[in-house]
Amino acid sequence: MSTPQLVRANQDRPFLQMNWINRLLIMGIFLLPIMVLIRRVPAELSVGLTVLIALFVAFRHRDFSWMLKDWVLASGGVSLVLLFLSPFSVNPAYSALSAILAFRWPIYAAALVWLFFSMPRSLKLFERVMLFVIGFIVVDTFIQYIFGVDLFGGTSPNPTRLTGPFGAHMLVGSFIDRVWFIGLAVVWFALIKRNQVWALIAIAALSAVGALFMFLTGERAALLTYLLGAGVVVIGVLIYVPRWRLQLMGLIMLAMLLIVGVAVTQKEMVGRSIDSTISTIHHLDQNVYGLNFMTAWAEFKANPWTGVGARQFKEYCDSTMPTYSEKYTSMGYQGAVLHPHNFYTGMLAEGGILAFSVFVVMVFFLFKQVIRGSFIIGAPMHAYFGSALLLTTFWPAQSTMEYFNGWTAAVIWTGIAWAIARSRVSALSN
Repeated sequence: MSTPQLVRANQDRPFLQMNWINRLLIMGIFLLPIMVLIRRVPAELSVGLTVLIALFVAFRHRDFSWMLKDWVLASGGVSLVLLFLSPFSVNPAYSALSAILAFRWPIYAAALVWLFFSMPRSLKLFERVMLFVIGFIVVDTFIQYIFGVDLFGGTSPNPTRLTGPFGAHMLVGSFIDRVWFIGLAVVWFALIKRNQVWALIAIAALSAVGALFMFLTGERAALLTYLLGAGVVVIGVLIYVPRWRLQLMGLIMLAMLLIVGVAVTQKEMVGRSIDSTISTIHHLDQNVYGLNFMTAWAEFKANPWTGVGARQFKEYCDSTMPTYSEKYTSMGYQGAVLHPHNFYTGMLAEGGILAFSVFVVMVFFLFKQVIRGSFIIGAPMHAYFGSALLLTTFWPAQSTMEYFNGWTAAVIWTGIAWAIARSRVSALSN
């Protein structure tokens, strides 16, 4: 019996009657959202163990079909190109290692997709735990905003930023932005089968809560990409629940008025999240975001075919581009920042035209899988939830987290795995 058949044979049994492998899988899925979101080391361990177990099972049963997906092959192509170009890097050994290790993310996501597809109960469990974790982090962050400290006694090092349970790490908005639409989809599909009115109220209310949360965190990129994703979901609802369009628009207008009412009383946060965003875009050539773009573009023009090497944006700038390095120093940095804060300019700078092209193909395949798969299984609304989630990471015009960073990549690829898995398993059928 093949591995998928073994998993399916156990999926309907009570937990205590499953074999020990399936019990471990269920426990791992239960802990995964907590491990990935809360701390860096547990996130890395979760990803590493998942990859090792998946590869062990694949070798043992000589079954690598779960990896032979276009998006996995394309992501492997990104790593292969960066590995091939590593001899041209400022630090060839480090670039080569970074390129190889980057491939663990799509393997991790592919393994989760295979598990979720083979064992739909585990996908449902994952979603419930993720919904609880998102709710806990949001509540904890709101408590920090109101009382100055979160439930763990943590305070934010910046008066206009929140950290929630992430201690000194000011990334609570960026992380929740990458998984918010998982929770939103879970609530929607749970309610739409019972009562459309409650589903519409929930989608409007939770979208408003999400917008308020992102606004209060002070993370501008997270707020903008969240609004983009929420807009995609609202469009989906307007298309697929036409009889409630007027009511939904009314609920959204009410939610917007409430958000504006709260924002008016929070002048510091308006200055951070709204005014500074407009100013940053208007004076792009005078701030670090514009400098990141100009530096990445200069590195690409100097090395259009080879790039400067994976994770060598800073090293190359500081060692060979003194004019740009000095600009960073004048802004208070110690030379250039570690990475260009944009996936697309980062790929151009560090991998040249070829790495950029393969990366764009990978992104296209991800969207294709989510959208096409959702319509095939008869759950077109998931195409909007899944696309909203992907847009929070792959929208080109934004400042993003680093492609190679372990903790952030774990969060990103966990969300990607869910979006793809749900495009193969209808939430309306289980």
